[in-house]
Amino acid sequence: MSVSFKTSLKDTFGQNLKYYRYQKGYSQEKLAEMVDLNSKYVSDIETGKYSVSFENIERIAKVLSIEAYLLFKFDDTHNKLPLRVDMHRVSKYHINKN
Repeated sequence: MSVSFKTSLKDTFGQNLKYYRYQKGYSQEKLAEMVDLNSKYVSDIETGKYSVSFENIERIAKVLSIEAYLLFKFDDTHNKLPLRVDMHRVSKYHINKN
């Protein structure tokens, strides 16, 4: 039995990273600083350009206060964020805290 996925695992991870980062109200720069990564690398992870090590996955999940597996779980609602988000203009009242 073969399973067909619409998005790659890297794309799913990137979409979820952006979603959970947005939920926390973190810019790419802020998240990068918190997990000791380059903000360009965070951007490239979110767009599926690069994959990420297990060590960095653990650090990212910890900073985002989520279980690491959630970064790999496909959820088509997580790709509904705008392509560009100005985190300086996002009010915490507009962020859905689950």
